[in-house]
Amino acid sequence: MIHSKLQICLLIFGYLTYLLVGAGVFQVLEGDEERRQQAAVVRMKEDFLQNFTSLSPAEVEIFVKNLMEAVRMGMDPTGHGNSNWDFSNSFFFVGSMLSTIGYGNLSPKTAGGQLFCVVFSLFGIPLNIVFLHHIGKILSLLCERLAKCLYRKDVKKHLDVGIPNISPNYIW
Repeated sequence: MIHSKLQICLLIFGYLTYLLVGAGVFQVLEGDEERRQQAAVVRMKEDFLQNFTSLSPAEVEIFVKNLMEAVRMGMDPTGHGNSNWDFSNSFFFVGSMLSTIGYGNLSPKTAGGQLFCVVFSLFGIPLNIVFLHHIGKILSLLCERLAKCLYRKDVKKHLDVGIPNISPNYIW
């Protein structure tokens, strides 16, 4: 059964709205924590640069370990990098999460972000399945129409040339 165009438009609008709202929520929930951690990394680097001549080897080792951990968490020690949780990255995260691809390069670190991720996925993954099902139906219908159109043109071309007995099943 083919759904009406209004139903399809409402599904697309609802799905995109769900993605946009999710991206906005993740940007808010995770962005503040990321900015706080980024500021701490920049402060740590500035402290090191001000005192590097008087630091012991053990203190330098601690600094290097902290810096490596910050880089592993996605922080930019220069302080000039892009946010991991700006809107575009949040939107990418939401899309990969709902499609269950989950690249793993970005994940919520705060408890609120993790809890929201679970609840958001609980409703979003079934919505994604329904959305993709309807998109598949639409693409299938378009392919059928294209095949029929091409078949009609091919039959007409063969009839114009005068080739008899063309079977309707020859394209399958």
